[in-house]
Amino acid sequence: MFLLVGEVDLNSRPSAVTEFAGLFPHAEVVVQSGARHFPWLDDADAFVAATAAFIG
Repeated sequence: MFLLVGEVDLNSRPSAVTEFAGLFPHAEVVVQSGARHFPWLDDADAFVAATAAFIG
């Protein structure tokens, strides 16, 4: 499982997403620097790179 969260997301804070990930075995949390709730809009290249790295 892969969870990507924006660093400055006020709706889904990185700390909350990290806690949520702890409920799943082998979950990976990636915090996109400078991103808010829609990280693909804030920095599409960083979003695609993180997603592509997970897909492999």
